[in-house]
Amino acid sequence: MFGILFTRNAFSMNAQQMQVRGMATKLKSHSGAKKRFFPTSNGNFKRWKVGLRHLNSSLSPERVNRLSRSVIVNPTQRKMLHKVLPYK
Repeated sequence: MFGILFTRNAFSMNAQQMQVRGMATKLKSHSGAKKRFFPTSNGNFKRWKVGLRHLNSSLSPERVNRLSRSVIVNPTQRKMLHKVLPYK
């Protein structure tokens, strides 16, 4: 019972202790990308289109409707997002 409470695992070590033991440090996710891109089940990322927030009174209703839809990112952005969001 007490052995479980006093054992040290990888989560209780700091970064310097992890490097001494040969373990990799955790990667940080990009905070801005976390809020703007959402992973799909097949490894792609979904995002919303830009240009809908303000100064759009001169836009046609068709364009506003098109801008309200979400899209899948292109392959170049997908590679970048896999680097900045390693755990998504």
